[in-house]
Amino acid sequence: MSQIKRNIFYSGILTTANYIFPLLTYPYVSRVLGVANIGVCSFVDSIINYFLILSMLGMNVVGIREIAKCKDDKAKLQQAFSQLFSINTITTTVALIILLIAMHTVPKLQENYHLMWIGVLKLVANFLLIEWFFKGLEDFKYVKNRTIAVRFLYVISVFLFVKEAEFKLIMHDIKNIQDVTF
Repeated sequence: MSQIKRNIFYSGILTTANYIFPLLTYPYVSRVLGVANIGVCSFVDSIINYFLILSMLGMNVVGIREIAKCKDDKAKLQQAFSQLFSINTITTTVALIILLIAMHTVPKLQENYHLMWIGVLKLVANFLLIEWFFKGLEDFKYVKNRTIAVRFLYVISVFLFVKEAEFKLIMHDIKNIQDVTF
């Protein structure tokens, strides 16, 4: 099978998986959390997604193009990766600072403070996700395998940890325990 056909095949599997995994979890999550909590989670996720867009600043497109240009020259590849990763580090840091300031100053975000911290983790994890690099190298098999493995862990985590409609976060519970004991 040619490289292009193989990449199309892997991309098709990835696209299919991106539809199947939410179909597995969404009915369960919506039944357990209920309408109001799903709305809160969607609100927080939408805010975090704006910061993800800011932090990536077109890196998916530019990164793929620049890595693909120099994938055959190891020295140029290392230089391009370092420059792109540095730019991504700066934009992610700026987005993170703005998000942290917003979390402490915007009342609607303060209401969902603990969920916003999960969003901060999502922002940091997205920074470490260098999918643009592997797509630029045309290593779609690796991208497919990693994405499906992460999605599979996500599905397992949802069924293991989402058990009730109330949001109980460990840090919040620890703070309450400390307040009682001291």
